[in-house]
Amino acid sequence: RAAALSPEPSERARLLARAAADAWRSGDADRARRLVAATDDDALGGLLALRAGNATDAFDALLTAAVRYAEDGPGPARTDHPQHAAVHLLARATEAAIYTGDLRRCREAAAVADRLGIVPPGTLGGLAAAFEGRYDDARDLLKAAAGRCGPGGDPTLLIHSGIAALMLGDHTAAATATVRAAASARAGGDGVTVPQAMEFRAYADFWTGRPRAAEAATLEALRQAYTTGQDNGACHLQAALAMFAAVTGDEDVCRERAEAARSYALARGLGLPAALALFALAFLDLSTGRFAASAARLRALAAFGPGHGHRAIRHIATPHYVEAAVRTGDTRVARAAHADYDHWARTVRSPDDLALSARCRALLASGAEAVEHYRTALDLHASGTRDFERARTELLFGGALRRLRHRTEARDRLHSALEAFEHFGSPQCAAVARTELRVLGEPVSPVRGADDLVARLTAQQLMVARMAADGATNREIAARLLLSPRTIDHHLRGVFARLGIRSRIELVRLLGEG
Repeated sequence: RAAALSPEPSERARLLARAAADAWRSGDADRARRLVAATDDDALGGLLALRAGNATDAFDALLTAAVRYAEDGPGPARTDHPQHAAVHLLARATEAAIYTGDLRRCREAAAVADRLGIVPPGTLGGLAAAFEGRYDDARDLLKAAAGRCGPGGDPTLLIHSGIAALMLGDHTAAATATVRAAASARAGGDGVTVPQAMEFRAYADFWTGRPRAAEAATLEALRQAYTTGQDNGACHLQAALAMFAAVTGDEDVCRERAEAARSYALARGLGLPAALALFALAFLDLSTGRFAASAARLRALAAFGPGHGHRAIRHIATPHYVEAAVRTGDTRVARAAHADYDHWARTVRSPDDLALSARCRALLASGAEAVEHYRTALDLHASGTRDFERARTELLFGGALRRLRHRTEARDRLHSALEAFEHFGSPQCAAVARTELRVLGEPVSPVRGADDLVARLTAQQLMVARMAADGATNREIAARLLLSPRTIDHHLRGVFARLGIRSRIELVRLLGEG
C-alpha cells in the first residue's frame, strides 16, 4: 500500500521488495512472486528460484546479489549490514549448489567469498574440499560449521550446521541443529524455513532407524512445502519419503514417490533429490534380493553429473553398492569405491562410517577374515547411531556365520537382527532374517508377539488403515497422504489380505481392539 502511494520510483521499488520479502517469509509465495515481478531485486528472485525454480539459475542470481551487496551495499529489499547480507546470500547460493550437486559452482562461490574477504558458510568450503578429495581440509571446515548449532541463531546457518554434521556422520548433532533451526524459524515468524529444516532432519531420522516415526513428520513438512510454494523442497521431501518407504517395504509408495521426485528434479537441475530418489529405488531392490538391478542403479548414480546425480548421495550409497556388487560377483569397481569411502571414514573418524567400511571389507573377504571384519564392524556400530545399519550388519554377519557352520552364533545374530527389523517396521529385511533362521532349522513365527497388527503392515498401510477406519474415503486418504487414489486402493486391498479381513467394518473392529 505504501509503495502504491509513493511518488518516487526508487522508494516504490524498495517498498515493493520489502513487501515481497515479508510475503515470502509469511508463507504467501504467490503474492511474493507477483511483487518480485514488479521489482528488480535479484536477491529475492534468486531466493524464489531456489525454492521453486531452476537451481542453476538460482545459484547465479544469488551469487550475483551477494557480490552486489558486498561491493555496493544493500539493494532495495534489505536494510541490514551489507556484509551480513552478503554472507546470508552466499549461504543461499551454497544451498543452490547443494541442490544441483555442481562442484564447479561450489568452487566458484568459494572463490567469490575469498575475493570479497567474506567468511562463507563452512558447508561451502567443506563441500568443495570433499568433492575435490581434500578430505582433511573438508573435515576441518565441516567441523567448524557443525559446531554452530547452539540454541537460537539464524535458521539458515543452523540448517547448514545440520548439513555439515550429516556429512561428518554425526546424526545426533544433525538432528539437534535442524530441530533448533525449525524452532528459531517459528519464533521469528519465518514459517517457510521450517520445512527446509525438515528436508535434512529426514536424513538423520532415516539413518538412526526411525522411519515410521519420521514419516509422519516428513509428510507434514511436505504439506507445508507445497502450501508455501516451495516445490523444490517438496521434491526433496518426496525423495526422503521414498527412502522411508523402501526401508518399510512399501514398494508401491516407494516407486510412486521416487518417480514423482525424479521427474520434477531432472526438469529443474536438482541433483540431490534426483540422486536420493534413485538411491531409494536401489535400496528397495537390494532389500528384496534384486541385486543386479540394485547394482545397476547405483552404478548409474555414480556416473550422473550435476543436476542428475550428487556426490554426497553416491558416497552414502557406497556400502550398499559394495553389497549389491559382491552379490553379483562384480568386485573390481566395488573395491575401488570402498577404498575412497574408507579414506573418508578414516579422516572424519565417524564410528558409523568406520563400521560400514569394515562391513564392506567383510563382504569383500571370505572365511575367518570376513568374520573378524564383521566383529570389528559391530564393535564400531556400538559407538554409533545408525541402528538400522547395525541390524543389517548383524543380518549379513549371521548369514556368513551360517555358511561357515557357526550355527550357535549365527542363530544369535539373526535373532538380534530380526528383533531390530520388527521394531523398525522393515518387513522385507525381517523376512530375510526369518529365512536364514529357517535354514538353520530354527522355528520362527511369521510375526512376533501379540501386538502384531503393526508388524503385519507397512508404515503406509497402517496409516491408510487408520484413516479408513476413521471413515475417510479413498480419495480423501489420497489427498491427505499426497498419493494417488489407485495407490490407496491397492494399499487397502493389501491391508485386508494381510489381516485376513474382508470389509471396513472388520477393519474398524480390529483397530478398535488394538
